[in-house]
Amino acid sequence: MVKVQDIINRIEEFAPLSIKMDGDPTGFQMGDRQQTVNRVMTTLDVRPNVVAEAIDKKVDLIVAHHPVMFHAAHNLDLASPQNKMYRDLLTHNISVYASHTNLDKAHNGMNDWLMEELGLQNVRFLDENDDYSIGRMGETKEPMDLVDFAKMVRDAYHLSNLRYVKSDLGQKVHKVAIIGGDAGKFYPEVLKAGADTFITGDVYYHTAHDMMANGLNVVDPGHHVEAVFIKEMANILNDWKRSNKLDLDIVQSEVDTEPYNFL
Repeated sequence: MVKVQDIINRIEEFAPLSIKMDGDPTGFQMGDRQQTVNRVMTTLDVRPNVVAEAIDKKVDLIVAHHPVMFHAAHNLDLASPQNKMYRDLLTHNISVYASHTNLDKAHNGMNDWLMEELGLQNVRFLDENDDYSIGRMGETKEPMDLVDFAKMVRDAYHLSNLRYVKSDLGQKVHKVAIIGGDAGKFYPEVLKAGADTFITGDVYYHTAHDMMANGLNVVDPGHHVEAVFIKEMANILNDWKRSNKLDLDIVQSEVDTEPYNFL
């Protein structure tokens, strides 16, 4: 019999909460740690349509990358879709756990998964003095034009489009840093590490100008590329299930939580 806490223990063995970024509300989100779990669903986001999917699939535990409770609820008015979603989770006895910046920093975690998709060489921590660096660095086999590299990123992540920012220095792409999600604020660390190109999502307009002026190319594939979590976390849990001969179903969310549409 598998409990919610057993699954939490396995995830935190892989991505300890002790390494999360300060202020990140990650970890156990809601539910009962001692609840018996027969079916787990992995997802990038916990949104009302994801919760509806979990109810339909008779899921006991949702394991997400993004915390469901980024901000505290100020009331429990069920006219709010967010509050109604909390009600639906509790009514159907669905617990929720999130593994966020701790997973971004974990060995063989989010930023390693994103780097693997690109096939870069000499992959290492962005900060090689840290046992758990937030980002990764890698190198292209040969220096590349930025447009060609951006197309390679687009195709590797199966995107229809992306944004890129060309450095004022106009240099080619060779040393590449990556931090999944919204990580534009880390660009000084990226420059310090010697990268000429930075892959991250949700780059802010004025930050993009600062990056350009400081000699950094940027490729912004969006935030949703982190959906690789759905498959990779399911793989981690399935390996654990097989190793321990557990009676547990692991399902992957099929709901697309990308909020943006493009013309």
